[in-house]
Amino acid sequence: MINDNKDADATALSDGSLIVSVDDLLPGDVLLYRASSQKLHQQKISAVTGSPYTHAEIFLGDGLVAGSNIPRGIAKAPVEKSIEKSGCVAVLRSQFGFSGDRPRQLNAFVDSVIVEGGHYDFFGAVNFGKATKQHGEDQLDFIRRNYGKVTSNDEFAKQSYFCSAFIVACFSVVGLIGPSAQVAYEPDMFSPGSLHQDPTFGWLLGYLVPQGGFVPEGDPVQTQGTLWRDMKDCRWW
Repeated sequence: MINDNKDADATALSDGSLIVSVDDLLPGDVLLYRASSQKLHQQKISAVTGSPYTHAEIFLGDGLVAGSNIPRGIAKAPVEKSIEKSGCVAVLRSQFGFSGDRPRQLNAFVDSVIVEGGHYDFFGAVNFGKATKQHGEDQLDFIRRNYGKVTSNDEFAKQSYFCSAFIVACFSVVGLIGPSAQVAYEPDMFSPGSLHQDPTFGWLLGYLVPQGGFVPEGDPVQTQGTLWRDMKDCRWW
């Protein structure tokens, strides 16, 4: 469902080329949430990360998403309810594939995190800007010090996460981020807005647009990323 707003600063993508529905989603799809009107905490996230996208969740299948929110921490929710207050939700799909046993591994991991308590990493979220700046300056030294160190699935399950960090952990647990690459994918170094800039987390499949929402013109996920349909000889659904 698309907003009829015809203002110059927004597009309804009237040809439907990048509008997808909940029925198009597959397990492992990453959902990036853009608010139609940002609240104070969303404004602060945007200011620190330089992106209008302030939340991320992952689709589990069977109409459910999982994500980390204040105050509940890691939890599941119906996707229809999770998107209803957003202006639009960009959907990323991994070109490496969430097939085979990966959907089961993803769901098992989410369940294990919830059993462990799955707290929201408030400290990591508040200190994100400072931490990522320092990490960027010391990244080569960090890789040298930590190369070869691997976080097990059980260890991942016991950690706390803010929303986008949880997505990175999910991709590590199912093997889309291999053990040798974990050192370059510290979960708490990724914001919602940075996920679409790394092809590891997928290419743009399209947008979920709730009633009253719209996709602003020049949306960064569309202009900076790669469209899923650019893949040759590959079905987009």
